Amino acid sequence: MKYNLLLIVILALLLFSCSKDKAAAEIIPNSNVCDSINPVSFMNDIDPLLSANCYGCHSSISPIFNDYSSVFAVKDDILKAIQHDPSFSAMPQNSPKLADSLINKVQCWIESGAPNN
Repeated sequence: MKYNLLLIVILALLLFSCSKDKAAAEIIPNSNVCDSINPVSFMNDIDPLLSANCYGCHSSISPIFNDYSSVFAVKDDILKAIQHDPSFSAMPQNSPKLADSLINKVQCWIESGAPNN
């Protein structure tokens, strides 16, 4: 009898104490970083960023960055390199990663169609 009572108590504890309370699903607002950034201009935003961080090495090695059309042709590679995507060489080489705000500008410029403006 003593064991039956103990078994009932253990089963009752297991049955009632193991109920899982599911937390309410976290609601993540549908926000896009580009919504908070003014339209990005190639002339005012992208070209100066590349000039300060990329042209010094890349324009002297090859004509990869010498005008809008050459930048446009490799825009996705540029983004992956400055994001430090493991499948690309991290850029700028031998320098810290660019600020997220600058990387976001490049991404938003690309997402907006990479206009020549």
